[in-house]
Amino acid sequence: MQKGGRAMKRLLFLGAGGALLFIFGGAGPASADAGPHISTASGINASVTVANAGAGRCASCHRTHTAKASMLLKQAQPALCYSCHGGGAGANTDVQNGTSLGGTALKALRGGGFEYALIGADAASKTMAATAASYGIPSINQNVPVGASEATTSKHSIDGVTSGTMWGNGAISATANVGKAAVKLECGSCHDPHGNGNYRILKPVPTGADNGIVITPAVIANPTAVPPVVGVAAVMGPLPVAIPDAATKVYTTSNYWNVVDRTVPMVKGGPAPLAAETDGYIANVGAWCTTCHTRYMAKAPDYETDSGDAVFTYRHTSARADKAGVNRPNCIQCHVSHGSNAAMTGFSVGLNPGDTPAPVGASRLLRVDQRGTCVMCHNV
Repeated sequence: MQKGGRAMKRLLFLGAGGALLFIFGGAGPASADAGPHISTASGINASVTVANAGAGRCASCHRTHTAKASMLLKQAQPALCYSCHGGGAGANTDVQNGTSLGGTALKALRGGGFEYALIGADAASKTMAATAASYGIPSINQNVPVGASEATTSKHSIDGVTSGTMWGNGAISATANVGKAAVKLECGSCHDPHGNGNYRILKPVPTGADNGIVITPAVIANPTAVPPVVGVAAVMGPLPVAIPDAATKVYTTSNYWNVVDRTVPMVKGGPAPLAAETDGYIANVGAWCTTCHTRYMAKAPDYETDSGDAVFTYRHTSARADKAGVNRPNCIQCHVSHGSNAAMTGFSVGLNPGDTPAPVGASRLLRVDQRGTCVMCHNV
């Protein structure tokens, strides 16, 4: 299938994890959450030399009296971010085009790109296991290769202007509600431009993620137990999810089905996981995605258990994180974080939640053409 001429579609479908960092300014290429993102002017009673504490970085993004965007930015997002992460000098990671400079060759970013992506969504394959059930995981060695650069068919809208729907945002409710409307995102909605020591400098709670869930002790103990217990002292807002940073940062991939990050500890400062252990990225990314897409959070057997929600009644498992990172029905297993070039035609031209028409060809950030993500796990 020739996909290079696809029309670019805008679809707000929050679900990131695996998101790739945004590095603002600084001299020379950067490929880690350091450089201009990290302030060294920190520490209680610490004596620092101002010249070494980020003084030279401020002007790469800010103007004191002549700013052109809010927060005294010299340029609005995403253009400011693209000045480094759109093929410009300052960062190897080009999130606009879905590539990263590794050595002298361009490689494919794990999260895809906002305008273009290199996901071989039409060439996905798997090796069948010796015994295969009708459901479950009847295959091994799944592979979604890197393909040619193609225009995205879905992406997170990050221009700060385009309004979209934050699907599945809100508490479980018998009153029909598909999510939060009129949401406008920027790069800084998900990422902390000054650095925070988290995975891909992700904010523990993305800006605009207010989901109307009442956080009670019962919810803290079991975040999927919504609606919360009535009559317990509570506060409003999503539970923060701080994913530990990776010891070794790898932004590229040769197989888009391999989503584990084996150098992310389970807790900050902890040891890297062994090969037979769940990594801290897989263990936390589903919860991070659902700080926005609250009602998508589901554990088995929610696919056969009525949630009580008028729209999101039965839900595919989205938070499993087993040992070695295999057999993981998880948000990030099916979806990329920035943008996808997958094709959707025929039966796969679907509906939005609530049975409203979706844009023709919209791929919902999926990694495989049509609904091939289902076939990657299920033998249907």
